[in-house]
Amino acid sequence: MGLSFNGKQKESKRHPLKVHSFNVLKEMGVPVGTVIDVGILSSTYELIQAYKDVPQILIEPIVEFEERIRAIYDRSGVSYELIKVAASDRDGETTMRTNSVRDGVDITHARMTEDKSSPGEYRTVPMRTLDSIVAERNLAKPYLLKIDVDGAELEILKGAESILPDCSVVCIETSITNIYERSEAIRKHGFQLFDLVDICYYNDRLVQMDAIFLNHRIIQEKGLSMYKDGFDIAKWKTYDPK
Repeated sequence: MGLSFNGKQKESKRHPLKVHSFNVLKEMGVPVGTVIDVGILSSTYELIQAYKDVPQILIEPIVEFEERIRAIYDRSGVSYELIKVAASDRDGETTMRTNSVRDGVDITHARMTEDKSSPGEYRTVPMRTLDSIVAERNLAKPYLLKIDVDGAELEILKGAESILPDCSVVCIETSITNIYERSEAIRKHGFQLFDLVDICYYNDRLVQMDAIFLNHRIIQEKGLSMYKDGFDIAKWKTYDPK
């Protein structure tokens, strides 16, 4: 909620959630020609909901997820291509460790690693850069890039340096230990922070969130600069989950 000019509380249905942010970006006219979704697990329902009519490139190396991914996306009607590789900073192969933190679920996390001392199962999977994947396809620009891969985010961004200028939006999972370096890795390519969403707590302490960035060029083209027409108190909203 926020205060309007007459001092009354102004209701807002805007919440710090990916689905809300993506819908706001659409309402603002931020263009997205192709969604590039790195790290699917079974699906990213927020991108299905917000960009149902936009082709989606799904990057997911864990073959056990394929059947469920295809079932969900086929049912949704989204045009998609599933690419069963791990995204990183070079083409080749990599070792992945899979494990689960939930009873009754075989795999909840998959991480690229060279260290095989941690508990879990290990496998070798093909590895590609996003630059090389996109170069092989005639994809509509600009791209919305979402990255959620349990640790290799910086490597993926390094392997996406050619396509980042063609991204209008970048959404990346961060934690309190890496938000600064991941934000800087995106900011230096000409992006501004737009939102922090899907905030998670562990033992009542902030631990994880998704950061959404907007290309500075799009901000200029669409006239989305903050306070560009001066400050308007009617647009100020203090978040209240009620």
